[in-house]
Amino acid sequence: MKKCLMGLALAALVAGCTTPTTRIDLRNDFGPQVAGLDYRDVQLAANQMLQALFRSGRLDRGDGQMYVMTVGQVKNDTMQRFDTDILTSYITEELMNSGKVMVTSAMAAGADNRDQMVNGVRSVRGNAEFNQGTVVQAGQLVAPTHSVYGKIIQREIRMDNGDKQVEYYFQLRIVELATGLQWWQKQTVIGKRADGSTPTW
Repeated sequence: MKKCLMGLALAALVAGCTTPTTRIDLRNDFGPQVAGLDYRDVQLAANQMLQALFRSGRLDRGDGQMYVMTVGQVKNDTMQRFDTDILTSYITEELMNSGKVMVTSAMAAGADNRDQMVNGVRSVRGNAEFNQGTVVQAGQLVAPTHSVYGKIIQREIRMDNGDKQVEYYFQLRIVELATGLQWWQKQTVIGKRADGSTPTW
């Protein structure tokens, strides 16, 4: 009985020390910083790159037409298991919201950015089970004019006092597909300092 009571008391003590689960206010998050990448870092880097693109005037066309972009490869060269679609989704959403860009799902470097149904609806041409008057006809796909691609790089530097400095380089490039010329690029850096034993993965 005594052991049982001690066990219950220990369990209550441990439970009392745990951090309760709370929802993050994404618009007003004053939570402590982390050495790894979190959503605040992604939003900050994406916003800095996007604002630089919008200020450059590269998206402004005199003919009132929109550019058609495809998502190229965005490489994760960090120590973390970070899905780069988190970054590209944010960027392409803001590009489309600008009213100056359309993003194609017919072709992209990664399967996650391609909609299989684009080809799926075309595979039923000539199939008697489908009303051919409702089937998408040939020559309807719009080829992209530009490709968005980039890279995220992580560097860790040991400081003199034993702490470490972690640098994240977000690189974004846009290439004009017709010519292959680098049309625009931007690099933004997120830097952090932490205890030398703090993991970043």
